[in-house]
Amino acid sequence: MRRLFSASWPQPFENSQRMWSYDRTVEIDKPLVTVPWKTLGFYALLGKSTLIFRERTTKESICAALEAIRELDPVGRIQLIADNDGGHHAHLTQQRADELGIEFVFLPPYSPNFNAIEPLWKTLKRKISPEIFEGQDHFRRFVADTFLDISNRLGFANKWIDTFLPDVQKLR
Repeated sequence: MRRLFSASWPQPFENSQRMWSYDRTVEIDKPLVTVPWKTLGFYALLGKSTLIFRERTTKESICAALEAIRELDPVGRIQLIADNDGGHHAHLTQQRADELGIEFVFLPPYSPNFNAIEPLWKTLKRKISPEIFEGQDHFRRFVADTFLDISNRLGFANKWIDTFLPDVQKLR
């Protein structure tokens, strides 16, 4: 089971969607709602994707996220494709991953274009952009629902699958 793993910090005031007008009078007035948590996303090529909210991305929070992943898929091998964040390489993280039967596969440094979850984050932020949120709870629900909805598409991973798993046909 392969999952693509990454952390992001989407905020309610994302400005990924561009507005324009002929006379340059477009104004965007959004109430400033900030959230104190980061979002750990797991984009499953097979199985269930999940999202976990944590105040910080520490080795302890990553271990808690690994436990949540294992709860979703209690049987079988899990490979996490991850960037080179220090928390992913930490001894505690690697030890807990081994205990849970989760194997990290690390991307080369400075290569976010190799991580198929990055376009998913970009799409999520673009969907956040035009929305106005009543508060943190509304925003959290929106992020979770939107992430899980768009993670059901393999389209984000098609190029990644063609590049790194060319012989695997059953994903499509």
